[in-house]
Amino acid sequence: MPETVPAWKFWHPLPFWQVLVVAFALEIVCTIPVVALREGLGVGIPTWVGAAIGGGLMVVVIRAIAQRRLTSTK
Repeated sequence: MPETVPAWKFWHPLPFWQVLVVAFALEIVCTIPVVALREGLGVGIPTWVGAAIGGGLMVVVIRAIAQRRLTSTK
């Protein structure tokens, strides 16, 4: 009988360290351009905008990777 996965584990079957690596990479990639625009060009974009975009992308990308891994193991 297959074991049930809790609904909050959107990264199943990925190991947690891969989730952390993807999350860190996306946060850096999304935050650095916002900070560069703010500090370099003086555009008034708050830093949290880049972090929010990175967080949203993190859920979408990790879910897509997990879904691809899940279908490849079946």
